[in-house]
Amino acid sequence: MPRVEIRIEDPDPGEEVEVVALNVEVGSKVASGEALMEVASDKANMDLTAPIDGTVAELHVAEFDVVKADHLFAVLTDE
Repeated sequence: MPRVEIRIEDPDPGEEVEVVALNVEVGSKVASGEALMEVASDKANMDLTAPIDGTVAELHVAEFDVVKADHLFAVLTDE
């Protein structure tokens, strides 16, 4: 059972982002490419998408949380 961590690729050191929309919950089935959440920084808004078909095993943020850009946002498994 692969465990895939959802993080922002190549974040700027110290940059903060806000989770502006959360589209899944723990236990949600997701398809590769599906938007899990939208995050916003002072530079841009972006969707964090599922890199695999799977299940949301862990969520480490809630809507409107402000966290460092290198934060672990979620974990998917291929179940």
